[in-house]
Amino acid sequence: MKTLKTIITVIAISLSTVFSVTATENNPTSTNKKLRTELVSLLGNNIPLEIDKSYSAEISFIVNNDNEVIVISVDSKVSSFIKYAKTRLNYKKVNTKNIKKGEVYRMPIKINKK
Repeated sequence: MKTLKTIITVIAISLSTVFSVTATENNPTSTNKKLRTELVSLLGNNIPLEIDKSYSAEISFIVNNDNEVIVISVDSKVSSFIKYAKTRLNYKKVNTKNIKKGEVYRMPIKINKK
């Protein structure tokens, strides 16, 4: 009987720990429309890339207390776009209001061939 109580107690503590950790985990959120529009304008319409077809990419970034975009990563098959996106966006100020500072945003991008 004593071992059964011990086993149940260990299982209960384990489950409560797992549930509390998953409940407080911060998932990156998608960007709002104003911030996306501003970032697309920072990237520009004529991206100087020589590509043979359309590609997709995803830019992960945060906005610091000075309203500057800090690029965390650029997930793309086109390596030249990764460098281009980082140089065009990193530490650029945005004017969009009500942005959660320090929160990770993900922005999907479609790169079309010219």
